[in-house]
Amino acid sequence: MLCDAVIHCGNCNVSDPKPTCGVVTNPPIRGESVTLSCTMTYRRLTDEIHQNPGAGFSTSISWETAAGTSSSKSTYLTVEINNERLNVGETLTVDVVTLASGTEIPSYNCTAEFSFTDKPSSTHVYAHNDVSWTCVSAPVNTWCTYSCH
Repeated sequence: MLCDAVIHCGNCNVSDPKPTCGVVTNPPIRGESVTLSCTMTYRRLTDEIHQNPGAGFSTSISWETAAGTSSSKSTYLTVEINNERLNVGETLTVDVVTLASGTEIPSYNCTAEFSFTDKPSSTHVYAHNDVSWTCVSAPVNTWCTYSCH
């Protein structure tokens, strides 16, 4: 299932979940390490999140088949309501450091996933409608370096 803007989950909306990805080392030099980066930000849009958060969910982001040293981080988006800090979103980033060994760094896939979980409720039933998006990094030509003697 692909959507452009908003996922509806119970009484909350999740926006901006599509990942962006690509080679961030500029210029990518042949024979040196380069970094592939994939980032996704989501926000829960409901104002009533502190009263009834609706269905629960978890998120993940990962590179598929990109070999190298992987690292990831996440930054929470929070608001303060009634002296309580609430998580209303998150930015997830996963980087892979790999060797630029040929004339081109090929395309790789990065996938962001949302897994929704049911929540006990006497008045609502929540569907298990997990969704994912895949970003395909563009192939990038590598640069050669020459030394003059």
